[in-house]
Amino acid sequence: MKIKRYKVTIILLILFLYVPLTASARCIGVVTAGGGQQYWQAVIRGSKKAATELGLTIYARGAVDETDSKGQRYILDLVINKKMCQGVVLAPNSVARLSDVAKLKARGIPTVYIDRDIGGDRVSVIKTNNAEAGVLAGKEMVNVLSGKGKVAVLGLKEGVVTTSIREEAFIKEVQASGIEVIIDEYLGSGIGIARQRALDILKDADDIDGIFTSNELTTVAVITALKRLNKSGTIVHIGFDAHSVIIQSLMANELHGFIAQDPFQMGYLGVLNLYQIMQGKDVEAQVTVKAILVNKKNISAPEVKDILKVYLNPLNRKGTFP
Repeated sequence: MKIKRYKVTIILLILFLYVPLTASARCIGVVTAGGGQQYWQAVIRGSKKAATELGLTIYARGAVDETDSKGQRYILDLVINKKMCQGVVLAPNSVARLSDVAKLKARGIPTVYIDRDIGGDRVSVIKTNNAEAGVLAGKEMVNVLSGKGKVAVLGLKEGVVTTSIREEAFIKEVQASGIEVIIDEYLGSGIGIARQRALDILKDADDIDGIFTSNELTTVAVITALKRLNKSGTIVHIGFDAHSVIIQSLMANELHGFIAQDPFQMGYLGVLNLYQIMQGKDVEAQVTVKAILVNKKNISAPEVKDILKVYLNPLNRKGTFP
């Protein structure tokens, strides 16, 4: 009888150890940077698609906005210590993440960056070439304005690595053609503040011919401000990132165009690369996800439609396109 109880105890102990280890080993945390809500939702949908195909569990959360470093740190701790995830797909919103990622590496937990790269102990980076994307927006502005005129650059916030690179590249490109950048301001990382700031800047700016906005939030904020000022369509506005409001504004001739990234693909590849790393396989250290210029001329092109559908259908890339 004692032997039987001993065998039962051993079996139960094995089951106890096996279940949580298996569950945690198949959990991947996806921690976004905050801000640009439709953008990050598309990232999460892409990560969930990859997880479903690979039989993984995803725990996805994001900070309130791009400046919420403490919030992102809290989420990261939650993903690792409570959810027991054994790998992290991370869009770091602060250089403070460098020490966090180093600690994760020391614990044997790999990190894949998406959307941006701040260096450190990440094993792979999947992002847009933001300098090239900024140049692409600049070339379009130069083309539309025939290399003449005055423009405003309305950015997110100083120190945000992705948007800062785009803004700098855009400015360099248009200035090289002879276009003047007469306004170079930040709108802030909260949508309400950004809208009001855009209104304050643009209400007396009657001499600008073009505007560049460097992410989803700033683009939506300026679209709203121009409508309130009855200036929609009178200024060449080139935005960045897709959003239902942005797409609708383009179709209504209120927005000239925007640079579209593929956040769905970033989320998908982030999980895929992390899974392969956890399987002991080699992956590319740097993966560039293409960004494209979207305007009224090409919005019906298959390549463009494939990217934009993810913003219009919250479940997948199927369905009709307007």
